[in-house]
Amino acid sequence: MKFPGPLENQRLSFLLEKALSREAQMWKVNVPKMPTSQTVSPSQGDEVIQWLAKLKYQFNLYPETFALASSLLDRFLATVKAHPKYLSCIAISCFFLAAKTVEEDEKIPALKVLARDSFCGCSASEILRMERIILDKLNWDLHTATPLDFLHIFHAISLPSNYFTVWPAAHFCSSKDPCLLWPWLVWKWRNLFLIGFLLQLNCFRKHRWIAPS
Repeated sequence: MKFPGPLENQRLSFLLEKALSREAQMWKVNVPKMPTSQTVSPSQGDEVIQWLAKLKYQFNLYPETFALASSLLDRFLATVKAHPKYLSCIAISCFFLAAKTVEEDEKIPALKVLARDSFCGCSASEILRMERIILDKLNWDLHTATPLDFLHIFHAISLPSNYFTVWPAAHFCSSKDPCLLWPWLVWKWRNLFLIGFLLQLNCFRKHRWIAPS
């Protein structure tokens, strides 16, 4: 979701309601389980998300691609019991699906190049097979609301129109000055991050709260 400029409150409200509806449809209660050698542990999940964040920069892709890949990975791992040895193949397949969904055709990495340069440890044919498994388990539905979608919406709601030329959301997403793992931090701590982000923006507005739509 890329905002070219300020949008009307009614339009933003519609986008927010749509994103909330999509999230509610996909939401599954997280039931903590004792990690075993046969299942993906939280730390292994964190590591693979950090790896995808680095791949996003390596292949110069949109932040939305990383956000969608993370969400697809989450949804898939919540659906099946995946063995850790398949985690990198699952993750790179989610990354490739996200790239094909978000990116322009000329920016989508060639599959063989992606398999080689990502050092994922699997071949192009293995990625394609895993891609089909993921699509089947997710019912071919790749359109889900991501934390970055909400960040874009809240950013647009919080700022007056003249701030968009000074503090565009894309600056925070694409700048190389912040930590390389910034997208991963947004994904992992999305609720606290969004709250803090809104509070900071309200400080920029001299403590004026968002006007009701």
